[in-house]
Amino acid sequence: MMKFSFLAILIMALMSCNNASKTTVRVHLDKPQGEIKPQLITKDSTYVMALDSTNTALFVMAENLKPGYATVVLGRMQVPVYVEPGKSFDVSVKFEGRRMIPAFTGEGAKKNEYLNSPALRFNPDYKLEEAEFLASLDEQIKKLNENLDTLGFDPQFNQLEKKRLAYMVYGPLPIYPLYHPYYAQAPDFKPTDAFYNKLVSAITEDEALIGMNWYQEALIGRVQAMAAKDLEDRDNLTFTKKQLDYVEQNFKNPAVVEYLVDQIVTAYVKDSGVDHLAEVAPVYSAKVTDPAKKAKFDELCAKWARIAVGQPSPSFKYLDINGKEVSLADLAGKYVYIDTWATWCGPCRGELPHLKTLEEKYGKKNIYFVSISCDRDKAAWEKMVKEDKLGGIQLHNGGDNTFMDAYMITGIPRFILLDKEGKIINAKMTRPSNPETAKTFDALEGI
Repeated sequence: MMKFSFLAILIMALMSCNNASKTTVRVHLDKPQGEIKPQLITKDSTYVMALDSTNTALFVMAENLKPGYATVVLGRMQVPVYVEPGKSFDVSVKFEGRRMIPAFTGEGAKKNEYLNSPALRFNPDYKLEEAEFLASLDEQIKKLNENLDTLGFDPQFNQLEKKRLAYMVYGPLPIYPLYHPYYAQAPDFKPTDAFYNKLVSAITEDEALIGMNWYQEALIGRVQAMAAKDLEDRDNLTFTKKQLDYVEQNFKNPAVVEYLVDQIVTAYVKDSGVDHLAEVAPVYSAKVTDPAKKAKFDELCAKWARIAVGQPSPSFKYLDINGKEVSLADLAGKYVYIDTWATWCGPCRGELPHLKTLEEKYGKKNIYFVSISCDRDKAAWEKMVKEDKLGGIQLHNGGDNTFMDAYMITGIPRFILLDKEGKIINAKMTRPSNPETAKTFDALEGI
């Protein structure tokens, strides 16, 4: 019996030593707002852990953990962190309105305090003229690098961090041509060749940084800015092809090319579906070889294929403003123009006058106008429909987002056009304010 007890104690001691050697990240939330399930996302893995009774989650890192940047995700908020083997740390997060304040303790605390320090916050001034704007970015990089050199971190971290700082600061370069005309009230502004030369030299091809989100955003931004440089027609398919052409002509590293092509084509499908996928699919097939990326892309395409032109529309059955149940099947025999919206949505409300104009013009035609509200506050919807005397068929989804999910609606307003048999004509139809909408209606057979 004594031998057994000694053996058990020895095993427990060994297990305790083994656990103690693991790298951990402990996340504690002080009065969390709503239900939060913390995530820790590293370059290679995503860890998910529920909060315990003390609002704490403990992440035990993989034994083959490599040093690098990671992100603690708390609902819609994120905390940038740096993880490295053998340097566990705790992060305690306080919430103040929409702000969160992280505090760090433990062996890995110093670098993480640095990553979350106010000194790293930088808001570029898009109102500045081009030369001043570029100079302001150069000055900010110099300032941040000088500060980093005073902190006593190891050379390996400093070398990587200086690259991150560069992409953090130069990341706004691609959107300067879009933002400057607004902030400077200069609608005719066009960047010079010097600007585009700086853009290309500041955001370069680097396979080692593909997992860094600051690099990813800057890299995609460069491609988009260069593709849009001389582009007159900005429809999504043309813009996507222009981006792919730019990547093919200007990037050589297979891993970088694969990342870019996957991002560009996936973004196109998410926004526009698969109706014209054949025009960009060959590039995707040729450049993307990673099985995980391809499987995820195929899954996305399969979802869009179910709402492609000519497919039967996903159905719905909701109550109207008078409490009567209305289903898609009830509307057979007429075209159906669907508006998914909410009373709290500014752009949705901005379309209402234009929608009313369409309803008045085509009210006696062979088309139904259906508005489906996703308001959580049903009373607010009822009040607005009645007080503003909204027309057409006004429905409330009652919290059932099945129809919206089937159409992969992630932003409203979203408009859908169906034919008289309930088949899809356009799963992302133009808005009422777009003149093309009336033109499309006029071209419908038998309207």
